[in-house]
Parts: sequence; structure tokens; C-alpha cells
Amino acid sequence: MRSLRSLCLLKVHSLRLPAQDQSLIPPNLAKDIKIMRLFNKSFIDREMYYGLGGAFVCQDALSIQYDGASWTILSRSNDFIADCCPHCDFVEPELEQFTLEEGKLAPVPPQSNPEDIHQRYKDLMMSASFTMEEDGTSGEIKLDLFKDSVPFPVEYKPSITIEMNASRQWVAGCYNFFGLVSGHYIETPDPIQDVFTTPLYHSCIRKAVNLLNWEIYLTVDPLREVVGLDEVMAA
Repeated sequence: MRSLRSLCLLKVHSLRLPAQDQSLIPPNLAKDIKIMRLFNKSFIDREMYYGLGGAFVCQDALSIQYDGASWTILSRSNDFIADCCPHCDFVEPELEQFTLEEGKLAPVPPQSNPEDIHQRYKDLMMSASFTMEEDGTSGEIKLDLFKDSVPFPVEYKPSITIEMNASRQWVAGCYNFFGLVSGHYIETPDPIQDVFTTPLYHSCIRKAVNLLNWEIYLTVDPLREVVGLDEVMAA
């Protein structure tokens, strides 16, 4: 259960106060609000590969919430082969969650995917640490792993970096992080509980998939503009 302090911090953060009003917040609370403004976001990445064999769909989403005392990480991740099309063969990824209290060890979360490479860490403990630029424009969360309270060596620590790209979009870079494909995720205004719950398309697009008889890489945002999918589907 969250403390009253954490609940108040989350409430103040949700108000999105302008900079002049934030000067009224006590310094120790203002620092936590600054951290929350950078990290408390949701991110997604959907990739689809079309070829002669149909479509291969990858779906990944990440949400971070800091409350002044702990970090809560929520994620959804899966991939599936669309024998017919991405609508008919859609598979909703499971929602997974774990929380880390500052300065405390916690068990490495179980992975729902038995083939996940992080299954090898299942008997370890972990703790979270973070860094943030003074201007609040970028930061990083890292997980330190332990076995029998002794640091467990890994070549690359699980980490998430947050920064703004050239298009002024917030981007999360996930590296070796539990349950997620390493790569870059773009901020989404949608709560993670609502993403990847329904297919991208409203009905079967097998006809369009058949017409896309060369392999092409698509992303969720420019999907229709990149390949003229509306025109292909109307053909």
C-alpha cells in the first residue's frame, strides 16, 4: 500500500503544474516531482514484417511509475505469425508488473515466456538505481543483480534510458530488460492496460496482405502512408 506522501506526490504530478507554480513545492518534494516528470510515462513499439509467407507481428509496451519511494514497471510483450492477417490471428500480450522499493532487494520477476533469456536470472535478487541529468531531459534506470546478497556479474545490466529524440518525442531505450525486446519505444498517451488489447485493423485484411508480395518493414504510426495500405485494401 502506498504511503500518504506517495499518493500526494502522484496527485501533484498528475496536475502538470507550470514551472512558476512548482516553485511553491518544498525542495525535497520538488526533486521527486522532477523525477516523475521524466520517468512516469508509457511507451510502445509495434513492428510488422510482410512477405510472401504472410505477416510477422511484434508487440511491446512499457510503463514506468515512480512514486517517491518505489518503481513500478508494467510491460506487455509478444509476437505472433499471422497466417491469415494481423487482424484474424491477433494475440493479446499478457500484462506483467513488478515493483522495486528504493534501497531494498526484490526477487527477479518470473517470466511468462519460457523461452525468455531472463529465465536464467529467476533465482536472483535485484535492486534499482537511477541517474538523471540536472535539467531533467534524460535519465536511466539500471537493475543490479544479486545472488546470496553478493553482486551477480552480467555483461550488460538490464536498463531503461529515457530521452527526447530529434522529433521531440520521448523515447525509452530498453536494453536486456525483463520480458521486453531490446530496442526503442515511443511514448504513447494511452495507459498500458489499453494498448495491444485489440487488433490494429477492424476486420480481415488478407486481400491486402496477399497484394504485398514483397518483404517490407512497417511501423504502427506511418503504416498507411508508407505503403498506401488504404489503396491496396481498396484494390
